[in-house]
Amino acid sequence: MVLGRAGLRLEAQKFGIYLLIPIVASIAYNEPTVQRWSADYFQFMKYPSNPKTNLKEEFEQLQKEREQQKIQAEKNKESRKVYLEQLKQLNAVRDSLDKQEQQQNEAKRGWFSWLRGKRSNESSSSEC
Repeated sequence: MVLGRAGLRLEAQKFGIYLLIPIVASIAYNEPTVQRWSADYFQFMKYPSNPKTNLKEEFEQLQKEREQQKIQAEKNKESRKVYLEQLKQLNAVRDSLDKQEQQQNEAKRGWFSWLRGKRSNESSSSEC
């Protein structure tokens, strides 16, 4: 204690406050009306009055939703298969049309088609 008597008085005051606050608080909050008021006023969370007791219906509802999702997934798979088959058919038709166009172009050879063929072959070989 460096301060001497002033330090002793300060320590006594701190000790008195240290004891006084809990004693006054316990006397003030000892009455039931004050406890009820403070509990209602300072209540941060309000819980529902009735907890969920009907879990069976909720479980059944979740099962129905899962079944509907499975049915929807199966429908999506079927529709995807149909879509892929349609794409295959369209690709086959496109390929056959391309072949027909090539055959028609080959059939339309003119007098100087041999010259055109040479030039296209020369240009393709020079590009590489």
